[in-house]
Order: sequence, then C-alpha cells, then structure tokens
Amino acid sequence: MMDSIKTGITKNKQPIKEISYQDIHEISDLLERLSSWEQPLKILDDFFSEKSNPVNKKKIVKEYHAFHFEFGNSIQRIEGQIEESEKGVKKRTMIS
Repeated sequence: MMDSIKTGITKNKQPIKEISYQDIHEISDLLERLSSWEQPLKILDDFFSEKSNPVNKKKIVKEYHAFHFEFGNSIQRIEGQIEESEKGVKKRTMIS
C-alpha cells in the first residue's frame, strides 16, 4: 500500500518512499511515551481537584518536588529525542 507513494529518485535511479518504516516506528514509540503520561496526569488532576481536605503543606511540597523531578527527566529525554530526530531528518534530506 505504501509502495505506491513515491517522491524522488536516488543516484542509482531507485525511488524514495515518503514514509519509511523507521518513521512509522518512531511515531509509534512517541505515542507509547506520550501514553505513559496518562497515569501521572491523572494523579496531578486528582491532587489539584481535592479541595475538601485541609491543606497539608509538607505533603504538597514533597509531592511537588517528586513530580518536578520526574517531569524534568522526561523533558530532558524528549528534548534529546527531538534533537536526534532533527539530525535524522537533516541526514535524510542531505542524502536525497
């Protein structure tokens, strides 16, 4: 099905596909990583929607730091993956 989508020709006169298996695999991995955020976001929603209990400042500070640490690590991973993807795109465009 995807074989019918062609855009360009290589030096060896071979057609270049627009969407490679690697691109599909990378998108699949990205969707998997994004779905891993479902549980932490639900916890954050529960945390901020809980207004009936009295405020426990120590608990809030502890949970904030835990979420901040996790979020920071995730952001660094995502930024690294974005940089790798951009490098891959540049390599692919240089080849064609």
